[in-house]
Amino acid sequence: MKKTLDHIKIKDAEFNYFITLSPPDQLTYFFELYEAERNMQSGNVNLKQFFNNIKDALDSAEEDSIEIDLTKNDIPENFSLVDILIDDKRIMIESDSLRAVRKVIRKFMESGYIISRDFKLEKTFKEDKVTRYMRVFKIIHHGSCFSYN
Repeated sequence: MKKTLDHIKIKDAEFNYFITLSPPDQLTYFFELYEAERNMQSGNVNLKQFFNNIKDALDSAEEDSIEIDLTKNDIPENFSLVDILIDDKRIMIESDSLRAVRKVIRKFMESGYIISRDFKLEKTFKEDKVTRYMRVFKIIHHGSCFSYN
């Protein structure tokens, strides 16, 4: 057991998650880490079983899902809808609410995206925009969402 415990490496993000758990959940999390490391050392990794478990979970989730009629527009008036188009180089955000656009931009930055507003590309899309506000950003880098300073 000591050999296995020596090989468990915990990153800062995992540790921050670990300290937020209740003591019983911390113990469960520790045992899951131990079991994962033991399986890695013994070479007892069964990917076929892993993917079958995921498939079974998705199949059971589809049976439990609630059907929503998308032809109805039952969206409350106080909701601010936001359209987001993202690829590996740019993010385009559209909405009728500037507040909603700013919240989405803030969430992207909190998630580790370093972005810069692309005014030139924004001008080309202005003619075709459907909403009141539109922002286009160039993705400079996407890193960890944790700050080291």
